[in-house]
Amino acid sequence: MKTMVATLLFFITCSVLLGQRLKLESYQFVSKAHDTVQAELGSFKVLEDRTNGGSDSIQLSFIRFKSTNPKPGNPIVYLAGGPGGTGTGAAKGARFKLFMMLREVADVIAFDQRGTGISNQLPDCPCRADFLLHQPIDKKEYVAKTTANISKCLKFWEDKNVNLHAYNTMESANDLEDLRKALKIDKISLWGISYGSHLAFEYIRRFEQKIDKMVLASLEGPNETIKFPKEAEDFLFNIAELAKHNNGSENKYPNLKHTIIEVHKRLKRKPVVTSYKNRKGTIDTVGISNFELQAAMATFYLKNPNDAKKIPYRYSQMYAGNFSEVAIDVMVIKRYIFSSIRPMSFAMDMQSGITKERQKEVERQINRTILGSTINFLSYEWMTNLDFEQLPDEFRKLKSNKVDALLLSGTMDGRTYVNSGKEIAEKFENGKHVIIENGGHDLYMQSPEIGNMVVGFFKGKDVNLDRVILEPMIFE
Repeated sequence: MKTMVATLLFFITCSVLLGQRLKLESYQFVSKAHDTVQAELGSFKVLEDRTNGGSDSIQLSFIRFKSTNPKPGNPIVYLAGGPGGTGTGAAKGARFKLFMMLREVADVIAFDQRGTGISNQLPDCPCRADFLLHQPIDKKEYVAKTTANISKCLKFWEDKNVNLHAYNTMESANDLEDLRKALKIDKISLWGISYGSHLAFEYIRRFEQKIDKMVLASLEGPNETIKFPKEAEDFLFNIAELAKHNNGSENKYPNLKHTIIEVHKRLKRKPVVTSYKNRKGTIDTVGISNFELQAAMATFYLKNPNDAKKIPYRYSQMYAGNFSEVAIDVMVIKRYIFSSIRPMSFAMDMQSGITKERQKEVERQINRTILGSTINFLSYEWMTNLDFEQLPDEFRKLKSNKVDALLLSGTMDGRTYVNSGKEIAEKFENGKHVIIENGGHDLYMQSPEIGNMVVGFFKGKDVNLDRVILEPMIFE
C-alpha cells in the first residue's frame, strides 16, 4: 500500500511540474565583446531526483535566441562541456558568432545544465586540501589529501541536504527531455562539445526518436570519462615528431622525444626546487616532482594548438635545468586545481564512471606512460578510491543509432582523440565524421570553414568531405 501511495505521489508531482507553464521574459543578452542582442530568458522546473519518489524540484534556465528564419526548424539546444561549463557562458564567448549564425536555421537555446550558470546552484564546499608550494609533492600525497578533502566536502553537502547523487548524466538527459516537453515541440536538435557530447550520447540512448539533427565536437563517449594514458602519451610523442621539422621554421627540435623522456626520468630520480617572479614582483619558490610536471603538462599544454606549441621549448628549457616557466603552472596545480572540487563537476564525472575492463587497462598503462593518469587529473584515483555510486553499466554503452549527425574531431586535440572519434562514428548509421587536421579541442571557432559547415549541416546541406585542413601551428 505504501509503495502504491509513493508511486501515485510521484506521478502527481511529475504531472504538476510538467503542467507548469514555461516562463519566458524578454532579455538583453550582452557578450564578452559587448555585442548586444535581444533574446528571451526561459525557466522551467524539474524533479531533482527522479529515482527516489521525492518531490523536490529545481529550476533550470536558458537563453533563447529567436530565429531570423520566417519558417524556423526545430530548436537547436547547445550542450556545454566540462562537466560544469555553461551554455550561457559559451554564448558570451568566442562562439557568440556561431550562435548568431545558427539563428538562420532555428531558435538557438543556450541551456545551463543542472547545477550550473543561471540554473540552480549548489553550495561550494569551504574545505580545501593544502599543499606546500616550496616542496616537491608526490602522487601518493596528492591522492591522500584530496580524497580526505572530498570526504569532508561530502559531509558538508550532506549536512546542507544537497542530494549530490541527483547530479548525473542520466538525470541531465531527462532534463533535456523535459525541456523539449516544456517547449511543446516534437523534436529538438543538439549542438555540443566534449562533455556536451557525452550528455548527447545518453539522450540518444534514451530518446533517439526525439532528435532532429545533431552536431558534436571533441567526442567523449559514454565510457570515456576516464581517458587512456597511452592516448595522451601518443599525442605528446606526435608533437615530438612534428617538432623535428616544425613546418619549415628555423626552430627545430630533432631530439624532442628523447628530451621529454629524459626530463621525466631526472625528476623521478630527483625532484627540483625552483623559483619565479609572481604578479606582486616578489619571488615564489616552487617544488616540482615528476607527478607535478605530469599534471602541469596534461592540464595546460594538450588542449589546443596554442597550448601545444609551447611544449618543445618548455621541455628544452627543463632539459637545460630551467624550470622557472613551468613553475607557474605547478603553482596553479598546488593552490587551485587540486585544492578543491566543484560539486556538479565532481558528481557528474564520478557517476559516469568506468567499466571494469577499461579500469584494468587504464591501471596497466599508468606506470608505463610518460604522463601517467594525469590526463584524467585525479578523477581516476578518486573513482577507484572513493565509495561513490556509479551509474549502471548500460549507461556506458553507445548503441547504434540512426541520428542525422555531424561529428568533428581535431588532430591537435590532446583531451579527446581522433581514434576514439572514429569508433564512436561507427555507431552512427546516418552520421558523418569529419576530421579537422590541426584542429584542437575547442575547434568550432578555429576556422570560419568549420562554422559554415555546422550551419550548412543544420540547414540540411550534405557534408561531402571527410577532412578539413587548417593552417599548421609553428612551435615556439
